[in-house]
Amino acid sequence: MVSRVGERGQITIEKAIREELAIYAGDETVQRVEDGRIVIEVVPGRHRRSMAGALRDKVGRLPPDESWDALRRDAWQTPDPDRQV
Repeated sequence: MVSRVGERGQITIEKAIREELAIYAGDETVQRVEDGRIVIEVVPGRHRRSMAGALRDKVGRLPPDESWDALRRDAWQTPDPDRQV
């Protein structure tokens, strides 16, 4: 696959490569020169692999027997052990 360097030094990573390596918008890169070649390492964005995704099948959006109002009320009434009053 061939791509052209743009006026501001930008290149496009081909879609097939982005999909194979799971590269998404917002990921950061570390670039360096190694033996006369550019090496680019991709660092995933902070929230892409969050616990929410890992726990998706374990947690429902809304318990079937409670409303959001009841959940909010209970949350406000539950003491936070990490916060001293």
